[in-house]
Amino acid sequence: MPKWLLLTLLAGALNAAVIRGVVVENQTGKPLARALVVAQPVAGTAGVTLSARTNSYGAFEFPAVPAGAYLVTASRRSFAPLQYGQKRWKAAGVPVVLEEAGAAALNFRLQRFGAITGTVVDENDVGLPEHEVTAYRNTRPPQLVARATTDDRGMYRLWGLEPGSYLVRTAAKKYDDDTYLPTFSHETSRVDEAHPTEVALDQQSDQVNVRPFPGRLYTVAGQALMYPQAHVTLTLVSDVGSETTTSDGAGRFQFNPAAPGSYELYAQAQGTTRGGGSLQAGFIPLIVDRDRADTRIRLGNLADLQVLVEDTQGQPVDAALFQLTARRKNLSGEGPLETLRTKQGHVPLLPGRWDLALAPISAYYVAAFSGPKGDGVVRGRADGWNEILATEGQMAVKFILSPAPGLVHGTVTSNHLPAAGAPVYLEAFDLETRKRLTDLRTTRTDLAGKYQFYGLPPGNYRILSTFEYQSPDPAAMEASSPLPVKVEEARDVSQDLELFVIR
Repeated sequence: MPKWLLLTLLAGALNAAVIRGVVVENQTGKPLARALVVAQPVAGTAGVTLSARTNSYGAFEFPAVPAGAYLVTASRRSFAPLQYGQKRWKAAGVPVVLEEAGAAALNFRLQRFGAITGTVVDENDVGLPEHEVTAYRNTRPPQLVARATTDDRGMYRLWGLEPGSYLVRTAAKKYDDDTYLPTFSHETSRVDEAHPTEVALDQQSDQVNVRPFPGRLYTVAGQALMYPQAHVTLTLVSDVGSETTTSDGAGRFQFNPAAPGSYELYAQAQGTTRGGGSLQAGFIPLIVDRDRADTRIRLGNLADLQVLVEDTQGQPVDAALFQLTARRKNLSGEGPLETLRTKQGHVPLLPGRWDLALAPISAYYVAAFSGPKGDGVVRGRADGWNEILATEGQMAVKFILSPAPGLVHGTVTSNHLPAAGAPVYLEAFDLETRKRLTDLRTTRTDLAGKYQFYGLPPGNYRILSTFEYQSPDPAAMEASSPLPVKVEEARDVSQDLELFVIR
């Protein structure tokens, strides 16, 4: 290597900053080896996102990083991830600010996720072995997050739980002579009567016992019909989960015995070459109040959804200027987000309920939405989620984009100084109903404390900057004294903010 190049590299290293530190277990102080540490630069910092693993002593180091501000996060399996400067669970991390040739020594104490333990017992308080137990977030509908199976004494342990409120429920179970219905703690079959259990980090909630009700389970079986006949994948969904099975070559299927209640039955299969080879699917609602051994579900072509995107003058908008996302909905809640790729303005959809959302580039906003109506279909603001019921055949939805979005920008300060890397939250808000209208928008300030929100539809908003939350819910926003902001078409709104701190 030429001598002049070596001197240049050494000079650059001398002027660079260093981030180092240790990661330990919160309760014992023992070093955590192989923990992942990520340093993400705040806007305006001339670096890139870096990652490193701790050594056997729990130590890590990022040498020679450019001066600026960094968000540093540590994580390891079975532990709750922690951002440096985070006050509590789900608070936002505080950036580490480094000058040239500066150094930061960080200490992370990772807390374990919470756990729930208990025993599943019969009418004589004798433990029931090999009984499945599930934990749900205490939402409506409940969200399944963990499963466990009891041991020979009927004891279970549900682990890896984030802090919050949970419902514990046993699954339906048939032993040799006894049959038990799904039952919540403490001894109820109804979600709204279930006893919630609070979970905290580094804590185990004990004695969450369940005595499942004896009762009758029903057969759900039948035939999935398609042409030509083939193996079919079927899913039976209730408000507390789902079960999947595969039919035989003639389409005959059978699920495990099911408790009484309302269900949705979904079916899909890849067609054979003789049938054109395309995916076929079906969907039916199902009430289980008796043995349903004669259930029939017919598979057909997917819904052919035509997606029209126009501007306010009725002219088509180039597909490169927006992204269409969707999530499937059923009795157990929303599915994962999917990006839909249209082909000549069309996209196939599996049958059932879907939420659609269009995200245009910042030069536009979604001004209107129209689509097929159906029983129970819920519609919100056009720029949020729009529900449709997909059925076999052709359907069409239309999004109208306006080229005149609003803009909100400003500076966040703390004690009259710019707050670098501060989270800023913008909430579309209905003044009459006092409800959030769409998903919360989030950004962080740059090194100078400046923030911007682009592509905003006109309307009323509330805005807040704070490190107290990672994603404040409406109640947290209300309690944090957010500032009202009114956005109009093609208007630039300047709104400076003072960093909110819980005293």
